Amino acid sequence: MRIELSVPMSAEEISAAVGGSICGAHGKVITHVVTDSAEAKMGDLFIAIKGKQFDGEEYADEAIHKGALSLSGRRKSYGIAVTDTSTALLNIASYYLKKLPYIKYKIAITGSVGKTTTKEFLKVLLNEKYVTHASKGNLNNEIGMPLTVLSTPKNAEAVICEMGMNHSGEISRMSKALCPDIAIITNVGTAHIGNLGSKENIAKAKLEVVDGSKDALLIIPKSEPLLSGAKGALTFALNDDTADFHLLEQHDKKIAFYKNKALIFSGRFAFSDAHLLDCLSASLSAAVMCGLTSAELNRGVFKISGENIRQKIINKKSVDFYNDCYNASEESVYSSCKSLLAIPHYTVKSAVLGDVLELGEHSEAIHRRIGKSLCGYNLSRLYLFGNQSAFIRDGAIEGGFPPECIFYNSDATRPDITAAQIKESSARGEIILLKASRAMRLERILDFFD
Repeated sequence: MRIELSVPMSAEEISAAVGGSICGAHGKVITHVVTDSAEAKMGDLFIAIKGKQFDGEEYADEAIHKGALSLSGRRKSYGIAVTDTSTALLNIASYYLKKLPYIKYKIAITGSVGKTTTKEFLKVLLNEKYVTHASKGNLNNEIGMPLTVLSTPKNAEAVICEMGMNHSGEISRMSKALCPDIAIITNVGTAHIGNLGSKENIAKAKLEVVDGSKDALLIIPKSEPLLSGAKGALTFALNDDTADFHLLEQHDKKIAFYKNKALIFSGRFAFSDAHLLDCLSASLSAAVMCGLTSAELNRGVFKISGENIRQKIINKKSVDFYNDCYNASEESVYSSCKSLLAIPHYTVKSAVLGDVLELGEHSEAIHRRIGKSLCGYNLSRLYLFGNQSAFIRDGAIEGGFPPECIFYNSDATRPDITAAQIKESSARGEIILLKASRAMRLERILDFFD
């Protein structure tokens, strides 16, 4: 990724911000930051990030050869030497935010499910009043979040950052870089429970979202008991007027939004899915606290469409797919199944479910529970992908799902097997949900359909 900085920074500024030392790059002005040496150009700052698959330090010499400066923990020939490049990237982002002259609101969003949808909804809403910049796609980790900040245009008045995590401490570090004015926790689920051990620990990790600012306004779901002890937090809810903010679902896709039981606005919303209405309630709560008027909220809600929802329908010749394979947890599987049910005009609906990862010792029990719950979603067929999904199969059969309508593929390196199963058994005009953890790369199945 190569990012143009709307406010250039000198090598000296960056070195001071990260506590590094300049090596042969005095007086250089940085206009672009790059994390892929293949994209590096003369005068860029190449940040040598160590990822799961590649170690950027191994490519620092290539970037330097192209005329770029390096931000490196090993190369000291040309650039800025630091102790840790990931920490340095967060520090650069924190410093860069201070150089943006018009920022009024910095907003952090975390949660086990609904981060991206809430972010997209909130971006549309805030754009009614402010120039708003938000993270793209899944740039929500300790690398993606600061890159989102560095791509913020100079005229931005609001910036929205997603914050995901696999371990405790990660959200805290991102929060300290962003120093949010407003923080939203969408929910607490079981994603990454294998790393954190319990939902209580997951809740603690989510609450790190306010670590960067003692004055941050925290917005949390009223229905989540594990967050009820958060002091000073405002609550949002769907159809529950005991919350500080509540969204009332009415007939014919009409909604009404209240703050402390006082009507803020009423209008229409394009979707009736409960989890989308939850995301809307959270985003409206933040928008109200950013000073949007009733008219601005109404216009924003009217503009929200399917383009603001990660799940998309992909049309193929013989069958359509409802693609939500960015990531998965037990809760998000249920939400996706509910959304599948709500899609009109399809009489046959099925699902491809892959492994939900990072569940540790809880994996078998959670996969079985998912399987057992599937009988409540009126699915015609179930296609299972990956070795842990065998437990989904067992749970589904135990729950009463017809075994002859379950197709299992344990080999996650062979998406073609699942594609063949779908082609052999699906009906014309059918829609099939794709849902699994990101590492399963379930979208590969689509490559086998015209």
